[in-house]
Amino acid sequence: MPKKKPIVPTESKKSPSDEKFTRDVLTRGEAATRDSNGKLPPGATHEIVKQEPGKLPEIKRIRFSIA
Repeated sequence: MPKKKPIVPTESKKSPSDEKFTRDVLTRGEAATRDSNGKLPPGATHEIVKQEPGKLPEIKRIRFSIA
């Protein structure tokens, strides 16, 4: 029986296309953190749910934009 290769965790679990999408959303200003009242600013379609220094933040779609 052939040996199985060990699964080596990578630093980023996101695919290159996921990373590009996240960068694009951030560049367009469509991602934001919630304010003290728990609301997103107008125009934000994604919430920044986790942010670590040196890494892209994790975002979550909250609402859709018509424009």
